[in-house]
Amino acid sequence: MEPLDDQSEGPGWVIIIGVVISLVVGLMMLLMIAGCQHNAAMVLPSGSGWLQMRSADGTYQISLKIPDQPPLNEEITVEGIVLRGGEPISQQAKVHFDAGMPQHGHGLAVPVETTRLSESGFRAHGVRFHMSGRWLITVDVQEGPHLERARAWVVIP
Repeated sequence: MEPLDDQSEGPGWVIIIGVVISLVVGLMMLLMIAGCQHNAAMVLPSGSGWLQMRSADGTYQISLKIPDQPPLNEEITVEGIVLRGGEPISQQAKVHFDAGMPQHGHGLAVPVETTRLSESGFRAHGVRFHMSGRWLITVDVQEGPHLERARAWVVIP
């Protein structure tokens, strides 16, 4: 039996090189796969309590959380989400909620304060439908110089 010395050659360096190459190739494949992933488009909530709207030119899709039968002469808060092509609008975009009764020539009795929430959300405080009948809901979205309006009808019993 030969004595072992530090100068003996063995398969150790081959194994180490193989492991390093495998790690590098695996990392490159992981980065390529992750780079090819597309973010899934956001989906607007729908169903009971959600009113769907589309802006006049079709640029914006809006979903408003508003009771199916909004109460008469009670203050409510309306929340909404605005998407542009399935993607969130910019945080700098302005959103304004309003409502009126064109057939009577008036709007809401008290101006509504609209605030931005998350990247696509907004909240309208102090909405009060003070008269029964058909109300025209409007949501204006302004991104830089681009402004579009979405409109939908609700009936207040």
